[in-house]
Amino acid sequence: MRIFDLVVVPPLWLFVGWKAPGLRSAPRQDRLMWLMWALWAVAFTIGVPAVRRVIDAAVEVPSFTNLPVHMLSLCAMGALFEFIREATGARGHRLSGLRWILLGLAEAGLIATFAASPLPDGETDLVTVTRSPMITAYWMLFLGYILYGVLSAIRLCWRYGRHAAPGPTRTAMQLLGLASTFGLLYVAHRIAHQVAALTGRSLTGAPGVVVTTQILLACTLLLLVASVSWPFLAGCATRARLHRQVKAIRPLWRLLTESTPEVVLPLPADLHKDIDLVRYRCVIEIRDSALALSGHVSREQLEAVRRALAESGLRGVERDATAEAAVLLYAARAERVGERPRFPERAMVREGGDLDTDAAWLRKVSAAVRSSAAEAAVALLRGHADSEVLATE
Repeated sequence: MRIFDLVVVPPLWLFVGWKAPGLRSAPRQDRLMWLMWALWAVAFTIGVPAVRRVIDAAVEVPSFTNLPVHMLSLCAMGALFEFIREATGARGHRLSGLRWILLGLAEAGLIATFAASPLPDGETDLVTVTRSPMITAYWMLFLGYILYGVLSAIRLCWRYGRHAAPGPTRTAMQLLGLASTFGLLYVAHRIAHQVAALTGRSLTGAPGVVVTTQILLACTLLLLVASVSWPFLAGCATRARLHRQVKAIRPLWRLLTESTPEVVLPLPADLHKDIDLVRYRCVIEIRDSALALSGHVSREQLEAVRRALAESGLRGVERDATAEAAVLLYAARAERVGERPRFPERAMVREGGDLDTDAAWLRKVSAAVRSSAAEAAVALLRGHADSEVLATE
């Protein structure tokens, strides 16, 4: 197999196989996307030299496989345009049906010009054949529809991509626009080759034309794969990040909710799979538990802990996280041994303004709970509490 076939064909079939199981219940845009990949997967598989030779020999027509490859490619281009239209929410208009008429005319034109053309043997790549007027007409029909498709795709990606919210959707649209741009470069290269041939010149020679064509096609298809895969991959990365956050703050959540089990809300078993909801629940229940335990620690005690930690060499965020961890650890232990709260309730956990910031902060506090500095601060708090009790007696 050629390098081009190894780079392009396996990813296409992997993508088709990956999306096939959920196709029945998938929305229309996903079915269009799958259809596009399936058409291109079949087309490029047919174009593999070993497969091409078998088919050409079976039908006894030299270079026959070029026709189904190009006809399927035009259908895939039509499916791509429909997919982009569905994904962007672009409205149809009076001329929406024109693209299907153009597709039908292009397909019929390919069949007619191919049948009227003197065809080379199957070992000669059709992209290098330029001496026949019918072959030239064949390529102009094929490239004309591809040009219409990539220009329409670039227009939709530009119009809707720049208004998309920053994130996976905008990135996917940008990759889709970049893929369409490489498709435009492919068309420009093929047209330039045809025009040069009509004037009796050659741009790079037959091998160079084939290699350049394959590189541009490979870049276009791989960028298309990346564009439609990006939201899924970004979602996987987000879920992995949330899992790490939940795993990191779970020890702190467990420490506090063991002392205040009343703050734990029941969560149906099927919702445990929603990691974003689990993280939200952990953050909220840590806050509720910290509020319920805040009566065990005064503001003066918290300031004393911060001063002690600063004297021990801790600064900035590390000092604040360790101080918060120490007062929470002390308050949880006091609650478990039955001590009565002696101070007004107040928020003991820093608020960041959004869930991501809060979870990132609680991750630092949870890590600090297990530190020797936090244990030393707890001992200091215990000493202060004992002194206050003796003073009142």
